[in-house]
Amino acid sequence: MSQTRTRSKPSAKREAILDAAQRLFLDEGYAATSMDAVAARAGVSKATIYAHFEGKDQLFAAIMHRRCEASFVFAPPDESFDAARTFTTYGERLLTLLMTPDALALYRVVVAESARTPELAQAFYDTGPVRGKAVIAASVVRLQERGELVAEVDSTVIADQFVGMLRAETYHLALLGLPPGRSLDDTVAAAVQTLIRAYGRR
Repeated sequence: MSQTRTRSKPSAKREAILDAAQRLFLDEGYAATSMDAVAARAGVSKATIYAHFEGKDQLFAAIMHRRCEASFVFAPPDESFDAARTFTTYGERLLTLLMTPDALALYRVVVAESARTPELAQAFYDTGPVRGKAVIAASVVRLQERGELVAEVDSTVIADQFVGMLRAETYHLALLGLPPGRSLDDTVAAAVQTLIRAYGRR
């Protein structure tokens, strides 16, 4: 008899720890947030925190991972989608996530703390940008194999350029707290159109 594996639900204590840590990181900053403060806010012991996370950088990485999983930003689109629909799906998911107030605030925390706490910057980079671009690059390879995109350009280069276009003016204005120059839909559409023109098979 075959058995179906199901993903276990995260424990309530682990979720409480992540909720408390995220709020403290945003309100107090990374460096000023102690594990004692996280424990007090989450209503758990510090030993319980260390049973789930080895250190503060891993706690921050887990927060990033949870946000990405909840937004489905790392879930590959349907394999039947053509190149335009694939990149539109990725673009809408990614930019919607990046433009949320908490995501913008977390990024500002990383930038502010990175010089003093390089492990925080590394945790952020590995959990978010590196993983996200790898997922997009895998879809690029599939589209190249189907003949929809040119095969002469490395998939990671195409993925990196696509993410770079998404994180252009609209995102940077939001980081600075300024009014957006264009809508999210227009930003995604322009990035997809540029990518297809540059790398689509003719």
